Amino acid sequence: MSNELKGPVTEMVERLGALEQDAAKCREEYLRALADFDNFRKRVERDLVVTQRLVLEGFVKELLPALDSFERALLVVSGEPERASVQKGIELIHRQLCEVLARHGLSRYSCVGQSFDPRRAEAVSFVESGEHEPNVVVAEVCAGYECEGRVLRPARVVVARRKPAGPPEVSEAGGDAGNQDAGV
Repeated sequence: MSNELKGPVTEMVERLGALEQDAAKCREEYLRALADFDNFRKRVERDLVVTQRLVLEGFVKELLPALDSFERALLVVSGEPERASVQKGIELIHRQLCEVLARHGLSRYSCVGQSFDPRRAEAVSFVESGEHEPNVVVAEVCAGYECEGRVLRPARVVVARRKPAGPPEVSEAGGDAGNQDAGV
């Protein structure tokens, strides 16, 4: 007989085996879904950090012109005794603004005396100089700022160029000394 009757114990064992397979499959799907959710959570957290940094950088970029204006105002009122109280007030506000921005990762940097780096500086002018090596920043027109290692605004700088060689010297006789006729 090809169709044997199965006893209740055999049926229960077969059913238990099928249920164990279903349970293993459901457990595997659960673990996969749990891992997917964990990866999603981590990706959302990373995206949130990046978004927060970009929003902060955008906000700080908009504040930089105001910071520059404070620095120009300080230059205008410094050294004038009748404006000492105004100068102290501007210095206080400037210092507070700089401290708040520094707490959020903003730092000012200078390129003066360093080799010109187009990733950190923008050349606004060149000056011919015999005192400085070529391609060295000799002055800063506007400070550079970075936030947690990323340049927000490059420094605007003046870069040294090699001084061109002067015209060849001519002897007072009007001729070239090494090219005189011997028999004349």
